[in-house]
Amino acid sequence: MTTRSEWMLYGAYGSTGRLILDEALRRGHRPVLAGRDPAQLSALGQATGLRTLPLPLDDGARLRTALSRMSCVLLAAGPYSITGQPMRAACLDVGCSYLDINGEIEDFRAALSCDAEARRAGVAVLAGVGYGVVFAECLAAQLLPRLPGATWLRLSLATRTAARSLGATLSAAGAMVGGGRDIYRGALRQRAIASPTWRAPRGDAHGLTFAAAPLAELLAVQRSTGIANIVAGIPLSRPAAALMRVTAPLLGRLLARQAARASRKIEAVPSTAALAALRSRVWAEAGDDAGGYVAAVLETGEGYRAAAVAAVRSVELQLEEPRVGALTPVQAFGASFALLVPGTRIQEL
Repeated sequence: MTTRSEWMLYGAYGSTGRLILDEALRRGHRPVLAGRDPAQLSALGQATGLRTLPLPLDDGARLRTALSRMSCVLLAAGPYSITGQPMRAACLDVGCSYLDINGEIEDFRAALSCDAEARRAGVAVLAGVGYGVVFAECLAAQLLPRLPGATWLRLSLATRTAARSLGATLSAAGAMVGGGRDIYRGALRQRAIASPTWRAPRGDAHGLTFAAAPLAELLAVQRSTGIANIVAGIPLSRPAAALMRVTAPLLGRLLARQAARASRKIEAVPSTAALAALRSRVWAEAGDDAGGYVAAVLETGEGYRAAAVAAVRSVELQLEEPRVGALTPVQAFGASFALLVPGTRIQEL
């Protein structure tokens, strides 16, 4: 049996894909670069000296042939509602482990539902190994031992980024059209988007207000902690949240059209000082039926760069000790996984 030693980075020329590639090269990796655009791949291959594979996802036979030679693939091309299913199906067919940086709740749920197929194939399906899922899930998992009987948990994510990727914009547009979500009595529930709203826990010097959002973190945290009621949110004022509830489908369609027309050019690299000033934070609060309450905050750096480091570390850990099954980041790598990203720290509140 031939040993597979290579891994593939799919979507390597996208905004986040480039950051992942930079981190991979810095750590001595030589991934195979793949994607749908031959011209961009060729330019990237010439710049890095890496092997490239123009690989449309709708060419199933060609995709499976390429993946059959890989130990794993890291999918960094969204929106995952389009790219996730065909890539996972190909991976399961040929025995290649699948990782992505997905934050889209419906495709994340589809990835987690592949557990039986992944175990039969002897591979891993590891969704959400980028920013939000990794940091929120790890924070929640570290908070839970302080209140083992917690019946509710609230996540507040304030991500600071130097720019916004095209894939993230398209994912956000899809989320707005799809409506809100939370975990209620252990199951994913649909509800009005941007409802409810709340203030950040103590320890927030900025007085942020958050509104509920349909984030994949909900499913990851419920899977790894078993807490029955979970809500996750992003910074949004109460007036903006009220407007969002009325106009979300229209705003989502407008955002999608703007993103489709947007340029895919590489953004200018911010200065080291500007990047260092960008600090992303996640708060987690949990309570039980007796009135017990605990809270903590995780702080890390600029969102996309933190995501890139987490993604590369997840590939390394999977290559070093292959996991099997459809797993969340905490299930695969443990509650301290986020702390492998330099500059990340957790503080109890």
